[in-house]
Amino acid sequence: MKSLAKFTIVGISGIVLLKLFATILFPLLGLMIGLFAMTVKMALIAAVIFFVYSLIKKRKAEANPEVEVGP
Repeated sequence: MKSLAKFTIVGISGIVLLKLFATILFPLLGLMIGLFAMTVKMALIAAVIFFVYSLIKKRKAEANPEVEVGP
């Protein structure tokens, strides 16, 4: 009977520790996923802005060809 009480105490304390660990870990995991998603979103926005800028720059270069003077 004493071994059953030991197993019960170990099991209950394990469940309590698991609950405490999950209480701390899940919000941190959500925070990390949210920060990663925000970083990806910012990188995507920067890529779109760079793409649009390069298109505008290319069209301006085609509209105003610079005259090169050779030697």
